Amino acid sequence: MEWKWVKEGQAYLRLDWEEEQVEAGFSVREGGVSTGAFASLNLGFHVGDEAAAVLVNRERWLGVWGAGRRDAVVGEQVHGTEVVWVTEAEAGRGSGEIGSALPGADGLLTQSSLGLMAFFADCTPLYFYDPKIRAVGLAHAGWRGTAGKIGLRVLEALAKRGGKSGDVRVAVGPSIGPCCYEVDERVAAYFRREFSETPFLKATRPGHYRLDLWQANIETLVGAGVLPGRIATAGLCTSCHPEYFYSHRRDGVPTGRMAAWIRLKPAAAEA
Repeated sequence: MEWKWVKEGQAYLRLDWEEEQVEAGFSVREGGVSTGAFASLNLGFHVGDEAAAVLVNRERWLGVWGAGRRDAVVGEQVHGTEVVWVTEAEAGRGSGEIGSALPGADGLLTQSSLGLMAFFADCTPLYFYDPKIRAVGLAHAGWRGTAGKIGLRVLEALAKRGGKSGDVRVAVGPSIGPCCYEVDERVAAYFRREFSETPFLKATRPGHYRLDLWQANIETLVGAGVLPGRIATAGLCTSCHPEYFYSHRRDGVPTGRMAAWIRLKPAAAEA
């Protein structure tokens, strides 16, 4: 099992890639200072929470990794498929406020020791590690990003720097599961246009379907050459677990955001 719970101190889910000199994880809603609908470790500035509380929460989350705001980079997250390479020149962008986040980016890649961070409340976090070219990546895949095959876009960006899909390790983090994610005909039609087959859509009632974002993303990745045995799926539904996760589908507006994090350990980034 590559996903493991850490419940001492600040609770979170850790991706067990330590032997690869990569640190990665996913936050839970416990252990912060936000209140009300945002209780308590809300990490999203854009959801209506007090900015001062979010800043404290982010510093706590970064502290789990021995990091500060200058060590992290955040994309704008517009539910698109744009993937951006990050260098030391982008250090700190978006980590302490919204305005400096990398515009238009839903996918981030780096070969530096900067940490990549993205925010979620049902959308699917995709983590990437290419050991041959020493690069890590993070993608925000909601239904639009999944239908637009953002996972493939990340692999294409890696390939431009010499990466090969067969070498890449991928992890699928907690998100809304097929148990809870019902979509209408408009969304289903979008997937039918983008995929030749849609086994991840199951009819529930006229004009409505259960959508399995995990399976849809995995099919894209495997179709692009990622080996199935190199994909680690958390299998945790954000909507099913209010004790751990915020969920936009379950809670509506307002609600908070969890964070995904990935970073090459400095020695690995410099090797």
